[in-house]
Amino acid sequence: MEKILHMKNISAAVISLFCFAAQAQVLEKPQLVEKIDTSVVIEQDLVPPPVEITEVWAAPDMAEDRSTPQFPGGQDSLNLYVKDAVEQFIFADTSEAFPWGESVYVAFEIAIDGKVTKPFVELGYDAMLDSAALDIVRNMPNWIPASDENGTPIVASYRLQILFDFDLDMEGDFEFEDEMTNHTGKAHWAGFELGVQLNTTGFLDPTTTFSSTPYWENNSAKSIFFNFNTFQHKFNLIGDVFGLTTGYGFNFGTTELTSSYVLAHNADTVYAVINNDQVYKRNTLYAAYMTVPLYLDYTANNAFKKSFYINAGVVGGVRLYSHQRFTGTYANGDQFENTTKAKFNLNTWMLDASVRVGYGYFGLFANYAILSMFKEGTTVGVYPMRFGISFNIPQ
Repeated sequence: MEKILHMKNISAAVISLFCFAAQAQVLEKPQLVEKIDTSVVIEQDLVPPPVEITEVWAAPDMAEDRSTPQFPGGQDSLNLYVKDAVEQFIFADTSEAFPWGESVYVAFEIAIDGKVTKPFVELGYDAMLDSAALDIVRNMPNWIPASDENGTPIVASYRLQILFDFDLDMEGDFEFEDEMTNHTGKAHWAGFELGVQLNTTGFLDPTTTFSSTPYWENNSAKSIFFNFNTFQHKFNLIGDVFGLTTGYGFNFGTTELTSSYVLAHNADTVYAVINNDQVYKRNTLYAAYMTVPLYLDYTANNAFKKSFYINAGVVGGVRLYSHQRFTGTYANGDQFENTTKAKFNLNTWMLDASVRVGYGYFGLFANYAILSMFKEGTTVGVYPMRFGISFNIPQ
C-alpha cells in the first residue's frame, strides 16, 4: 500500500514539472510588435473660446433706407405704439401676478402693400403673453414696404421684441409715485363741496331780514347744499403757477323756510301763504343746477397734495329741477310728506361770485349770488350767500 502511494506522489511531481516547462516556453515565445511611424503628425482643430452674448432690451433699429420696411413715423413711432399697446394690455389684466419684465419675440412679414402678414412667435413666454404679442403685431397700421434697388416694393421679414413692462424711460410714461401725488400744475375745482346757504336782500348787502316778504328768510343751519364738481381743466398762463380754470359740475341746494309757508305762483309773481292749521317739521325748497366755473387760479406749489391755492372768479349755472317738500305730523299722529314739483318762477340762470382757498386736498369757499334766485319782477330780490368746505380730487 505504501509503495502504491509513493508511486502516485512521483507521478504527480512529474506532471507538475511538465506543465511548468510548457508555460515557460509559451512566455518566452517572441511577440509581434507593430512599428509606429513617428513621422506622421496628427493635427488637432483648436476650439475657439466661447463668445459672450449680451442681451439688449430694445427693439431693433430700423434702417433709414428703403431696403427694409419702415413703421409709419419711424422707429420712435414704433416704440410708442408698442409701449401704448403693452400698457393697455397690462391695465386690462386682472391676474394677481403679472409676469413683469418678460419679453416675446415675434417675426412677421411686410407685404408689398405694407400690410403685416404671417406673424408668429419666434421666442415666447406663455400663452397669455404670446397671444397678446401677436394681437399687438396684427393690429399694427400698414408699414412702408421695403423696396429693391429699382424702388419696386418687395416682401420683407421683420423681427420685433415686445417687452411686457412699463417703459419708464420714454416720455409721457406712467409714473407710480407722481401719478397720484404730484399732479403738477393741476386745478382745485373737481371734487365735493358741502356748505350752508343764507338768503340776503341784495348782492353785497348782508341784510338777512325781509321786512315785506318774511317768507324768504331761511333757516341757514338747515339750508344745506352739496356740489359735485365732476370735471376741471386749467389753462396755464404763467408756468404752472397762474392760469384760468374751468370745468363743470352740479349743485344741489335747499332753502329751509322758517315757518309753515306754502309757495304759490303764477306767470307774473311768486309768494308764500302761511298755513296756520299745520306745523311743518321740514319746509324745504329744492333746486338743482348744472354749473360751470371760470377762475383765476394761483397755485404756490407744483405738487397737488402740497399746493397752496387761491381761486377767484365766477360760477354760472342753469336750473335743472325744483320742488317744495313738506313733512310733519297730523293731529291724529299720522305722519305726512308732501311734494309740489314746480318752477316757482325761479331764475333759469345762476351766477355767483366765488372765492376758494385751500391746501392740497382740502379747502374753503364762499359764493355770493350776483343774480337773484327768482326771476326779476316776480318778487323781491333774494341773493343767497353760500360758504363751506371742499374736498379736492386731482385730475
